[in-house]
Order: sequence, then C-alpha cells, then structure tokens
Amino acid sequence: MTVKNIHGQQAIDSREVAEMVERNHKELLRDIRKYIEIMEKANERNFAPVDFFIESSYKDSKGETRPCYLITKKGCDMIANKLTGEKGVLFTAAYVTAFEEMQRAMQFQYQQPAFYPTKATSLGEVASFLREIRIPMEKAGQPPEAVLRQVELTCKQFGAATIPDYVKVGPFEQMTFYLPEPPTQRKMP
Repeated sequence: MTVKNIHGQQAIDSREVAEMVERNHKELLRDIRKYIEIMEKANERNFAPVDFFIESSYKDSKGETRPCYLITKKGCDMIANKLTGEKGVLFTAAYVTAFEEMQRAMQFQYQQPAFYPTKATSLGEVASFLREIRIPMEKAGQPPEAVLRQVELTCKQFGAATIPDYVKVGPFEQMTFYLPEPPTQRKMP
C-alpha cells in the first residue's frame, strides 16, 4: 500500500484500497460517492468530504481518463468500519501501518541536524577540541577533505567562522626513478 502526500494530506489511491479489500473498484467508487452524499446532506455537522475522499483520476491502459479517489486516513477508517471479518482486520492493519510509515518518513525528512549549546568559553578550548578530533581521523587515514568537513562542522557548532577551502589537496607530483647502470665486469690483466 502506497501512501501519497497530496498538498500536505496523506492519502491512498482507491484502486489500491479496492484491491486490498478484494472488491471491484467500480463498487468501491459507488460506495464512496454514497458516503460523500450523506456527508454533504449532513452539512450542519461540518463534515468536509474532502477530509475523507479527494476526487482524482488516472489514465487506464488505453490512455483514457478514469475516476478514482485518494482516500485519507479518515476515509480508510470509514471504509474499514464497514468491513467485517478477516478482510476488515487485514485492511485495517495494512492502512494503519502504511500511514504510520509515511508519518515517520516525513518526520525524518524534515529533521535538521541538532546543534547543542556549547560549554567552551574560549577559542583555545575549541582549538584543543579540534586537535582531539583531527588526530584520530588522521591516524585512521581519513583524507584531508573529511577532516576539513569535521572541522567546519565543529567550528559552526561553536560559532567560529572558517574560510572556504582552507585545506587544499595539492596535485600529485610525478616522481622519476633513475636506476643505476649495472656494474660492468672488469677484465683481468
């Protein structure tokens, strides 16, 4: 089951829902239209059908446009409440899991790296800290660019500015080896 993010609202395609509940898509569309009609009649209760079902469409294999709905979590709850037995249990478990996974993915996507308040009071303490980070990185064979990225991140944490590209990786030098001529044998007189 694939949860889509439609303008900040999470929803599942009605075709997937129909497949999950083992129903014909046309029948599910008919039921959704009935639900919408009932909610619109009870307008005094402030039910907004779009909070449950978002009208949409798709292209079929012939390239023709067909109707479908994007069903929100509320809409899935409504459909699940109409189902009984094994189908209802399996559908409920599937859509609840899918919506939770989407929610977790969205939370992870928007997390910014955390910067914690520092306890350093001087630039000397920051320099000592950087030395303690740099030495093991160099011993581990980290390239200068990796050390640079760590230093920049640490300086940013402490509010110290760095100039761009202050660590340069020099070009490789071409080394030439000259092998001595093999010793010649002296002739005996």
